[in-house]
Amino acid sequence: MREKDMLISQFIDNELTLEEKAEFVREINVSDSFCAETLDMLDTEMLMEGMMPDAPPVPEIKKKKRIVTPASLMSFTALAASLAVALKVFLFAPSPVEEVDKHRFVVYVPDAQKVSVTGSFSQWQSIDMKPVGNGYWHITLPLKKGEYVYNYVVDENKKMPDPAAPAKQIDDFGGENSVLMVGDNI
Repeated sequence: MREKDMLISQFIDNELTLEEKAEFVREINVSDSFCAETLDMLDTEMLMEGMMPDAPPVPEIKKKKRIVTPASLMSFTALAASLAVALKVFLFAPSPVEEVDKHRFVVYVPDAQKVSVTGSFSQWQSIDMKPVGNGYWHITLPLKKGEYVYNYVVDENKKMPDPAAPAKQIDDFGGENSVLMVGDNI
């Protein structure tokens, strides 16, 4: 991936510092071709955003009317009192639910027939990515907060680290993997 393409991608994905953003804007104002490339990538980004499915509608549940009798009220009161006593006796404390963030993987591989992402978040099982045009491939995955190691697999046999990832590490086989930090508490 060319340096300009990576810079445009980082700008679109809001991965630049304020100083880097200012330099990006200066460069766009100087170079008409750089401006055209950026606008083309933004058009592709808007196309990809339009491809994301909306959440399905929540079905409406109709409520039945219930008649409250003295016997049912006493039964409910006894049940509520028993539950309160049980909670107090056992000091029930719910365990915290782990937060999940959605992370979007995007890579530019114009000559590829198939691209997948694999990493520690999938126990190194390949997850196929979708082509979006102009050589770009993407997928959005729910990831828990933490640090992950990953790479892309092009045409089922060529592994490559994410060219837009700022952090990389050497694996046990002499190859290079990208490092991803998910969440703001890392």
